[in-house]
Amino acid sequence: MIVKKISLALLLTFSSQPLWATPESDFSNAAAGDYQKISDYINGQFAKSMGFFTTLGWNSPAGVFDLLSGPHFELGLGVGADLVNIPNLNSLSLSAINLNSNVSIPAVLPAPFPVITGKVGLMNGLDLGLKFNYLPLVNLPDFGFAANYFGWGLDLRYKILDGAYVPTVTIGVSWDQMKGSLSLATAINQSGTYNDSGTPYSETFTGNNNYTLNWDTKSFGAQLQVGKDLGFLYPFGAIGFQRNSGSITSNMIGSGTLNISGSLTSPAAVNLNVVSVAPPVYFEPKFVLGLDFGVGLHWAVVAESNGTDIAGSTSFRVQF
Repeated sequence: MIVKKISLALLLTFSSQPLWATPESDFSNAAAGDYQKISDYINGQFAKSMGFFTTLGWNSPAGVFDLLSGPHFELGLGVGADLVNIPNLNSLSLSAINLNSNVSIPAVLPAPFPVITGKVGLMNGLDLGLKFNYLPLVNLPDFGFAANYFGWGLDLRYKILDGAYVPTVTIGVSWDQMKGSLSLATAINQSGTYNDSGTPYSETFTGNNNYTLNWDTKSFGAQLQVGKDLGFLYPFGAIGFQRNSGSITSNMIGSGTLNISGSLTSPAAVNLNVVSVAPPVYFEPKFVLGLDFGVGLHWAVVAESNGTDIAGSTSFRVQF
């Protein structure tokens, strides 16, 4: 009786599992490892950028607003883009997935940031700023692209030097945070040769792939700003640092049909789902160069970098 029970348990155990590996199961296992490698790499590149991206949009020169003597307030509206670098994706060593026929992400991805800013003078030499970054849901189904985010920030600046024959020098601190999501859908349409334990097979893998990025980032920064008001023209620059925190998460989901020539178990469904999580760069520099034009109504062109990304923006601001 005991022998029968043991035999029945063994039969049930083995009947719920494949009795042998197939080329399709080997391909699926190798593809899952490839997906994890791709997701980790892309997520790591975004982790280098998203802390910096959270801080973008402070487009004011070094001059500080003054509640008593004026200008008292400023309101601004701008737009810009951060060039996120995702280099060498095609150089990854993969076992089953052909990147050119599966995951399609450009080596440089422009990330736009609309921005609204406001500043108010508090007392002699001190002002307070408020910033909002908002991208409503943008859905481009023909390109498989969707994105949205919301961010906000505060900054406090103090003027330490100013005069007719010397530049304006200001120190400032800022706090920024942002939450957002980006997704990119691509078709899977690969064919080629798959080597399974030294045996080559002709394979075709068709279906759909979806990459999703979610970020929740915060950043504290400090800057030394220098500029000179030349009347209609105000050149300025800044150097500082950002201390970032939060999380960047990537999710890659692939589903499709695999056909391997000569295999008795083809066609077979393949479903892949991997997740990668990383923090943003903990500590990074911040460099700013800009030109501001106008009196009363101002137009600024600004370039910013953290040493990895380069971002450019433009804004119109009114002072009163």
